Amino acid sequence: ISSLKLSPKEQNSTMMMTDNLLSVLKKTFSMGLLIFSIVIVSGLIFQEQTSLSQQVHPALAFISMWGALIWLSMVEGSQASMVGLAPVDRHTYKDTHPISFHICEYGHRGDN
Repeated sequence: ISSLKLSPKEQNSTMMMTDNLLSVLKKTFSMGLLIFSIVIVSGLIFQEQTSLSQQVHPALAFISMWGALIWLSMVEGSQASMVGLAPVDRHTYKDTHPISFHICEYGHRGDN
């Protein structure tokens, strides 16, 4: 029975492998769902089964979909960065990341 006991280092390594495996599974599943959704919506657009693709050319609807996805990813990424960088002292990254510094200075100014 004593041979079944793991040292703290082995326990940590086992937990990290489990976390990594779970993380890989979650990311793979998420990516699969994203690809599935894009394929389905793209197919619907090119078969003119969406209201936008019925009103305008399907290629324009497809470009609009990708424009909206790219815009949404930029907005979500910016918002996550603003929240994540809020507790960090801004002067820590003032010289190394000046754009982030200026954006955070602007975004965290006043009562937002």
